[in-house]
Amino acid sequence: MRTAVILGTIATVLLFLSIAPGFVRAQVGVEADDWIKYDAVTSGVDLSSINMPQWVKIEFLSVTGTAVTFRQTNHMSGGTEESSIRTIDPVTGEGNATFQILIPINSKAGDVIYVTINECNYTTVTLSGEGTGNYAGATRTLVYASLPQGETQVSYYWDKQTGVLLEIKLTQGSTSITYKATSTNIWQGSSTPLSFPTLDIPIEML
Repeated sequence: MRTAVILGTIATVLLFLSIAPGFVRAQVGVEADDWIKYDAVTSGVDLSSINMPQWVKIEFLSVTGTAVTFRQTNHMSGGTEESSIRTIDPVTGEGNATFQILIPINSKAGDVIYVTINECNYTTVTLSGEGTGNYAGATRTLVYASLPQGETQVSYYWDKQTGVLLEIKLTQGSTSITYKATSTNIWQGSSTPLSFPTLDIPIEML
């Protein structure tokens, strides 16, 4: 009888160990060699006057559990490029990312998530709602949130299925800078692109 109990316990532990890694991986919707590129759109401000990137490319290098390592390349308005290796864990909030490139997959309105406010510092925010938008040649279901950072209001839009950032908009007074996903290998773009209206989703002040 005792032997049967021990064997049953071992079997349960082995079953848990075989299931647990899959559960962890399911929380992160990207894998090594995935990449996504964001182009800047401005209103009321010239990128060259503030030395901001014209585009940003994220290349995911490795995924260990929920910890993700990626290369971030910023193509600056002056023509130079800056590249750095960074980490982010969308489940724990840890890492040294400069913006929230990932959140857990299948997040929904009302969920509380971690958001990077600057390198190595993060806060929490509640997702305000869901919507759809056209990104990198495909219509994607998204979740969104907004939070103030000093005098700037930062609005985030993430892909619901993969958790990857689709768009980030920084608004200060009458000026704004938006970085929007324009190309990626994470999903397939439409072979016959359609014309979609500009994303227009109300953002709640949190």
